[in-house]
Amino acid sequence: MPEAESAAQPLIPALPPRVQGRSHLRVFLTALHAFLLRELKQQFGRSRLGYFWAVAEPAATVAVLTLIHAGIRGGEAQIYGAHPIVFFVFGAVPFFTYFHCVNRCQNVCGSHKGLFNYRQIKPVDIMLARAIIEALSMLTVGVLFVIGWLWLGHDFSLPDPLVLLAAMLALFALGLAVGLIFEVFGTVYPDLRRVFTIAMRPMIFISGLFFTIEMIPPQHRHLLTWNPVLHAVDFAREGVLAGYDSPASGSYLLLCILGLLLVAFSAYRRFMYRLI
Repeated sequence: MPEAESAAQPLIPALPPRVQGRSHLRVFLTALHAFLLRELKQQFGRSRLGYFWAVAEPAATVAVLTLIHAGIRGGEAQIYGAHPIVFFVFGAVPFFTYFHCVNRCQNVCGSHKGLFNYRQIKPVDIMLARAIIEALSMLTVGVLFVIGWLWLGHDFSLPDPLVLLAAMLALFALGLAVGLIFEVFGTVYPDLRRVFTIAMRPMIFISGLFFTIEMIPPQHRHLLTWNPVLHAVDFAREGVLAGYDSPASGSYLLLCILGLLLVAFSAYRRFMYRLI
């Protein structure tokens, strides 16, 4: 009997149950987390000037616009019941959120070719990580301004924080969508990069950085309001300025975001293997 029992036992023990692989979402989140840490180290870890430049550009823009406004209307003239600095800060921070997200999505495919040999890493992971860092940097600039403004003894109110938050998220989505479109078509058709660079230059003048939609003459308003960034920046100001009721269109802004994201990810999927 003992010999029969030993013969019935297999010579090789059974393998343990196979562990299922990670889901696509888990792989994506892991890669995104890794690239967030990598980009943070590259942008801010190597030099303390990285923190300075994150604040310097919007601060310099606000300073120049405030001086111009003071020269034209006087230093004490308010805009919609708010100090000019508040008005220009909450035009510069939202606009540069969009502008930097677009720029940071560029040149990803060319400068990270080696990383794409790993199957888990995709170009969109790096673009999204860069865009998130830029959005968080601009959000930090806005928070630092509010803290400094209150510390100097000035009054500051936030009449509609949800509108401001929604506008910032809209600008982040617009920046990511436009940046992805530029990078995909700029990689597939390199000559288009110059066209995209030229197209971005006038954005600082037509996106509401130093004006609102209400300030545009009625005969020209229909031309500039084709720009969805102008609507988002105008909503950001509505969230901060108690005396301003924005005529911007939320439905048009949402339609533009969804349309641009559809074009961006469709093109990304179509030309995926040419990007890596």
